[in-house]
Amino acid sequence: MHLKKLSLGLIMSLMTLITQFSYADEAENREKIENEVKELSINGKFAELEQMATAFRDPQARTSSGLWKLTLFYVGLSKSFRHNTNDDEAWSGIEGRIKKWQRAYPNSAAAQLAYAEMLINRAWTARGSGFAGDVQEKNWKPFYTYVEKARVYLEAHKKIASKDPYWYQQMEGIAKYQSWPENKMEALIDEGLSKMPQFYPLYFDAIDYYAPKWGGSADAIEKFARKALERTEAVEGYGMYARIYWYAAQTQYRNRLFTESQVDWTTMKKGIDDVLKKYPDAWNINHFAKFACDAKDKGKTAELIGMIKSDVLPGVWGSQFAFEHCRRWSAIP
Repeated sequence: MHLKKLSLGLIMSLMTLITQFSYADEAENREKIENEVKELSINGKFAELEQMATAFRDPQARTSSGLWKLTLFYVGLSKSFRHNTNDDEAWSGIEGRIKKWQRAYPNSAAAQLAYAEMLINRAWTARGSGFAGDVQEKNWKPFYTYVEKARVYLEAHKKIASKDPYWYQQMEGIAKYQSWPENKMEALIDEGLSKMPQFYPLYFDAIDYYAPKWGGSADAIEKFARKALERTEAVEGYGMYARIYWYAAQTQYRNRLFTESQVDWTTMKKGIDDVLKKYPDAWNINHFAKFACDAKDKGKTAELIGMIKSDVLPGVWGSQFAFEHCRRWSAIP
């Protein structure tokens, strides 16, 4: 039988068999990259950090679920710059390490972005991780001071640092913290995506800005998701639409995606198929099957659960019981 004659469901089922244990591999791979970067940073292994950043950035290296490895690189780097104290001496040690990296590699985007990341981490240490209403008034001033220092630094080092898409991701975070007007934020997003339209975090951080809890709305998220679809359709198909609402569900709506957002399930379902054509990973399949069940699409739920086989991830579903409920419901004619 010719491959082109196989149904989409059968193709993805075959590929799922190949990646039966991919979730464990995916989770381990993410943790391995983050921890390796953290240790390299702490131990001043700058040559190795440069090699990793280049390898992850230029070929757009991905994990089995489609996550950018460059994202994991900066997560690990950020972890190496964290302190639970506002003590200047403790932070000066981190600053000195980063400046040593910059002296060794003066044209390194990663080394420059590391300094901005350190400033942002220091801002959050001063603020604390609680809800805004619980933050002590005296902690807001140092938070905004260090956020502004990060903005000024990034702007001053844009020529080199913006060669890496993480520059735009950092700036999007700053735009949110400083409540930039929408036209200024849109200009930043458009500039970043014109350079790297497939860098997922630029879309995800924009969703945070457009979310209701930051002064946005469900309509604003939907409009942005549609624009993102148009921008990426030639490469991602409808996949970006599905990924954006997956992120929105995790960070904004939780289990209320289909009651409080303006997501169009027909469009998201097409996006699910397009993501799985490239990344038939167990992590992706379990999440998408849960979305199908939440959307009360019995046929799609049955199709995706059929692809899971024995590779059920209870943590995705909330519990084994929740998975069994969707499985039994979708099996009823």
